[in-house]
Amino acid sequence: MSSKGWEVTKHYLGLDTAWRAEFVVGTGGRTLGVNSEMDALPGIGHACGHNLIAIAGVGVALAIKAALEKHSVPGKVVLLGTPGTSHFLDVSVALGSPVPIQLRKVAQARLY
Repeated sequence: MSSKGWEVTKHYLGLDTAWRAEFVVGTGGRTLGVNSEMDALPGIGHACGHNLIAIAGVGVALAIKAALEKHSVPGKVVLLGTPGTSHFLDVSVALGSPVPIQLRKVAQARLY
């Protein structure tokens, strides 16, 4: 992401597998935070879909960046790579965004 203009902080907040990527357009504007939960569960792996949640968060952050640039909207998008649900609230506080976005997978589709 750093090669695409994002400012990337590795080992964010002292967590070995956490990172923060920030992209700013102009000055002022709003901050939109996206959580990209990525670590697998010990002994289980990606049974709860963190691999899908992680890449979905990256995709959303890239789409927001593209929209801000295309329409010259000032603002900031912050993408957090977090090591699982237990750390989500701890690291999302540092976003500067009142409501961070996180995508989740659904176990099954239902028709109503």
